[in-house]
Amino acid sequence: MKPSHRIFVSAENNSYCGWQTKLFYFSSVTRLNHQPTIIVHDSGRRWHQDFYDLARAGARVRRAPSYAQSVNDHYPPRNTAGTLLHAAGMCSQDELIVLCDPDMIFVNDPDFPESVSGNFYSYLDYDGPEVVAATRSFKVVQARLEKQKLRCGVPYVIPTAHARRLGELWLQAVDAFPPRRWIDIMHAFGLAAVRLGLRVTLTDLVDFDEQPKARVRRDMIHYCYGDETWEKRTFADDGKAGEVWFPKIEAKRGTILGEILSQIVEARKFYADSYFDRRWRQNRQE
Repeated sequence: MKPSHRIFVSAENNSYCGWQTKLFYFSSVTRLNHQPTIIVHDSGRRWHQDFYDLARAGARVRRAPSYAQSVNDHYPPRNTAGTLLHAAGMCSQDELIVLCDPDMIFVNDPDFPESVSGNFYSYLDYDGPEVVAATRSFKVVQARLEKQKLRCGVPYVIPTAHARRLGELWLQAVDAFPPRRWIDIMHAFGLAAVRLGLRVTLTDLVDFDEQPKARVRRDMIHYCYGDETWEKRTFADDGKAGEVWFPKIEAKRGTILGEILSQIVEARKFYADSYFDRRWRQNRQE
């Protein structure tokens, strides 16, 4: 990736996002030599310990208000658009924001575009009745939407010059979708981009763990699926989250699951070494 690209991660303040963000940060600094910025959205509680661990390891962790509450309901994916708004204020006009979810890792250095883009996600459907209704409610011209059919998601690349206005419209587009499904944050991005008149490039940078035994072929992995062997939702609550660092299964090297498990084990040692190294230096100074 080029020096003008800056990676941002949108995170909820809980153990589920905590361990994913720790793995993301480890992957970014070891595979890309890049320091991502982690945006933690307010939950009314002090940070989960994982975010303090990240700060202690040298991560750039920033607070932001929660955008999950809309006039209609509580919808945490709205925070992704909120992260874009905060990233806009942290970047210069010649930089590009790379917006990621925490459940992603890097395998190689991606060649991110230098224009608005999103990775292709096949399961988005702009012809569904809920999306058609939202399109009309948000006053997007159907013909303009037909030209692009923006079936895209993270990682998004957004030039800072467009980021604030796109983030504002993205939040408005989300609110055109009651009741919302988890994928509608992605549909809403497409509606906002079309409304703003942006041309969005579709990228193919990401492998998914829908078939965890498949060979790694791309520069990033989004472990948003999983199966009975391993999936992120097993470690969704405080009681289980810590177990993620001690995998009880093995997977073939070079496969998608093998890469995920390998980086998890590496990350466990990384955070332990980071902690002890900092404590050692602190004791030397004292």
